[in-house]
Amino acid sequence: MSTAGALRAHVETWRPYTLWYVGLVGLAGAAVVDGPHHPWLLLAAWAAPTAGWLGGHYLGDWFDRELDAGSKPHRPIPSRRLRAETAWRCGCACFAVLAVLAVLGGWGTTTAALLAAGGIVAYSRWLKARGIAGNLVRGALGAVALLYGALAVGLPPGRSTAVPVLLALTVAFWSHDAMSNLVGTLRDIDGDRAGGYETLPVRRGVPFAVRTVVVLYAVTIGAALVAGLLADRGARLTYLATLLVVLVLGVAALAPLVAQRAGMPVVVALRAHSVLVVERVVLASAVVGLGLGVGVQLALALPMVALTWWAQRGMRAGHELGPATAGLALATPRPVPLEDAP
Repeated sequence: MSTAGALRAHVETWRPYTLWYVGLVGLAGAAVVDGPHHPWLLLAAWAAPTAGWLGGHYLGDWFDRELDAGSKPHRPIPSRRLRAETAWRCGCACFAVLAVLAVLGGWGTTTAALLAAGGIVAYSRWLKARGIAGNLVRGALGAVALLYGALAVGLPPGRSTAVPVLLALTVAFWSHDAMSNLVGTLRDIDGDRAGGYETLPVRRGVPFAVRTVVVLYAVTIGAALVAGLLADRGARLTYLATLLVVLVLGVAALAPLVAQRAGMPVVVALRAHSVLVVERVVLASAVVGLGLGVGVQLALALPMVALTWWAQRGMRAGHELGPATAGLALATPRPVPLEDAP
């Protein structure tokens, strides 16, 4: 295979449309605490979760290689554009970077990194196929990234007004990431069922899964609102205004799922998740602004949202649906009248 082809296989594995989010969550955790916001500490708060995220993608695809061989043969490992052994080694290398950064940060970041690495492996190896337990463990990784960022900067001794805010945001990111992960399972129902993966839609049905999505999103918005009301920073009003934008995007993503819960087209679930991928970047940037100011928030959010949108536009449908059906993701599905159905 050519160098360009091999590089593209790695980039597909990275999922660049998700790459910016988790580092932004780590940065958000660092921003919201009262510790020293030294540039190197902020960089570490971003870099370590990002390294773990990349490692999780490599190892997740390695663990899912047999499932993907049946349901998504176009992906890098089953299509043999990326060797399984190479994916394993790259995943371990990313975890090694995470380990070095975590140890340099102290016992707090080391503990958070161990929790994250264990959660990634447990989710990919066992819990992804175990219904809501898998979604909750996967969602916890976002919460751990937030806490990692806070620990990278360092929580001040004694009582701090940032602690209640941080706890509320931990609930918000945990429920949000569990929710978005659950939305992702709605587009893979047939493949998961064929591969023996008992995800929540497979086990309990699509309507139940969609109701769970709505409940988790309500928890997200409620907890994020509590965090904004508890904050004593000057950027609180901007945070609450950004949270309104987040809510609008969330409703736009979830409304089609509720409307089509009786028979979920793959492209509807894919579009919903695509909107949530942008929405969560806006949510994380709002927390960054709460601690570091509106200027930093906009300087990060605008290019990251643009890169996320651009990467999804060019790669998302092909990675999830395959090149033969990627165009369907850009088309509006029309119901077939009963009299015309085969």
